[in-house]
Amino acid sequence: MLSRRFIVAGMALLIATTAHAQSDQDRSSLEQLPAQFSAAWARHDGHALAQLMADDVDFVTVGGSWLQGRKDFETYHSRLLTGRFAASTITPLETRLRFIRPDLAIVRWSWRMEGDKNFDGSPRPPRHGLFTMLSEKRAGKWLVITAQNTNGGPGTAPENEGLTFPIKLPATPP
Repeated sequence: MLSRRFIVAGMALLIATTAHAQSDQDRSSLEQLPAQFSAAWARHDGHALAQLMADDVDFVTVGGSWLQGRKDFETYHSRLLTGRFAASTITPLETRLRFIRPDLAIVRWSWRMEGDKNFDGSPRPPRHGLFTMLSEKRAGKWLVITAQNTNGGPGTAPENEGLTFPIKLPATPP
């Protein structure tokens, strides 16, 4: 009876340990997410960009627009990429990955944007920001289920002095 308990406990431990393991393929797929996003952006293809999102995605833009669902995400980005951002590029700089569960991961990446315009059509200077994406593996494919995109501020805030950040944004001149 005692040996049976050890076997059951050992099996439970093995299952728990295996459940938190991530495959190299999963890690690679998630690390490629910023490059896939940027490639679709470079083609100014809102549809391709939307294919990286789950049907029920929640997405907050750098401008504070909260998009709900892939359809609204695609509509917004198709308009943006054929309008004020038609000549823009977004370049991934640095990526950090953290698995929450084997099928759920946070992908954070810094970026550089250039070529976009303000509402009045005037050019914006190049800028930097930080993307946070929560991705879930659904039917064998990693999809973004929620995301927040944040512009970096000009210069370095004095409150940051002495702090270490996992991803440090390049200083953007004011």
